Amino acid sequence: MNVEQNRLDTFQEWPHDAVVSPQRIAKAGFFYKNQGLIVECFSCHLTISEWNYGDQVMAKHKTLSPTCPFVLNPTTSGNVPIISQPTNVPSSSTTSDSMKDEAARLKTFKRWPIPHIVTAESLARAGFYYLNAGDNTKCAFCKGVVRAWEVGDDPDREHKRHFEDCPFVLTEIIPRLNLNSNDEDKVKTDSSFSNLHIVTNENLHCLGVQTHKGPKKPNYATLESRLRSFTMWPPDLIQTPDILSQAGFYYEGMGDQVRCFHCDGGLRHWDPQDDPWTEHARWFPRCSFIKLVKGQDFVTACSLELNVNSNLEEVDQRHHTSFPKKREVSEREVQEHMTGEVALSALGIGLNVERVKRAIREKLEQTGRGYSQPDALVEAALNLQHSEEDLSEDQESSGVFQVKNVVDSVLDNVVRSCSGDIKKETDASVDSNQINAHKESSKIGKTISLEEENRILKEARLCKICMDAEVGIVFLPCGHLTTCVNCAPNLEDCPLCRSAIKATVRTFLS
Repeated sequence: MNVEQNRLDTFQEWPHDAVVSPQRIAKAGFFYKNQGLIVECFSCHLTISEWNYGDQVMAKHKTLSPTCPFVLNPTTSGNVPIISQPTNVPSSSTTSDSMKDEAARLKTFKRWPIPHIVTAESLARAGFYYLNAGDNTKCAFCKGVVRAWEVGDDPDREHKRHFEDCPFVLTEIIPRLNLNSNDEDKVKTDSSFSNLHIVTNENLHCLGVQTHKGPKKPNYATLESRLRSFTMWPPDLIQTPDILSQAGFYYEGMGDQVRCFHCDGGLRHWDPQDDPWTEHARWFPRCSFIKLVKGQDFVTACSLELNVNSNLEEVDQRHHTSFPKKREVSEREVQEHMTGEVALSALGIGLNVERVKRAIREKLEQTGRGYSQPDALVEAALNLQHSEEDLSEDQESSGVFQVKNVVDSVLDNVVRSCSGDIKKETDASVDSNQINAHKESSKIGKTISLEEENRILKEARLCKICMDAEVGIVFLPCGHLTTCVNCAPNLEDCPLCRSAIKATVRTFLS
């Protein structure tokens, strides 16, 4: 099974609706076991049976079996790729001599199909010649084959990344790259690029840009897969499988031990007052999943609790400037705090339920945490009551003036009707009815168009993966805004342009 074509032939019974194609799996060293979705590596005999949307087969192979000979170097593992060898390609006996000349390598690119992605000149300069099949290129010095060229690929860097021991890389490419790097440093020191220098040296985390990494446990990347792991979860705990799964945790089957699918951080010994989201952010503040879903402000606020022993409300007051944007709070989250001891104590003295709920919601929106002391919640609810009373007084005053204006208007109409011309009023009434009818018909047409426009706008804002939540993550460097915060951590490539995701930015549509 070291021959790629033989591995591909084993996929005759591969399900047509599978999320990963047989060509990609065979190219990554696997052959089909003709059972479910189980495949096996010909070199290290690793078996994989679960596949998710967006899986990068080679990356998954490298993660699960980093010492596999095929993963370390496909060219020396005995693998035979699918490459047709036309008659006009130099034979192996002459390649080592003739193709070592850059001009000779350049002549092989007469039928190069993708000059708009990678130029023939840059490939020949990097030591490659064309195999006249697809976009397959081969090094004249180390015999390494590179294919699947993408926009932005630098042949020198790709050659070095795949075959760092190649003699051409050691003697030509590395010195050339070092020289170019020195030239770039000189450009950065130029005064005319001072602003660029400042931005490139700025801490990108402060600008909201986060480096993107795939999940450590891709088998639990979906909410459903994490929920299935809680079949033996202790029922006497307040933390439910639903809340823990939403917070990124799956159950390990021992006690109350759970682990994050993305950062692989584990937690146990849950107390009744523990909130899974808060504990996740508090103990693993570098987790990309928690940063994407909850935001950096929430993570920062939770991390403060580990180092500050003062009253929680004082901490909120001291750091209130860290929360320039309100976070979204679900009704379920508010209800959980309403059933807590703090809320029950406030309700026990006769406070209005809606005011208590509103106070808790505002606190969660501003800080990401509820009240820890009943006194603080009571004070907040009373402040809301005073605000409502003040608003009611203003509305009553305004209402008095409005009633007075209406009475004056009615009296003027009565006087005018008694002394005016009846015929004129009748004609005016007819004209008014016609105008109102015309306005009503225009209003109906405008309402239909607005409804259609509203529907289109709502669809544009939906995540292109789950088609349920609102988009909220921008992928870099491609810049596409296509997924929600829950789907983004599971991807390694942009679902629109298929380019690798190197960083992300959390966005808020307003």
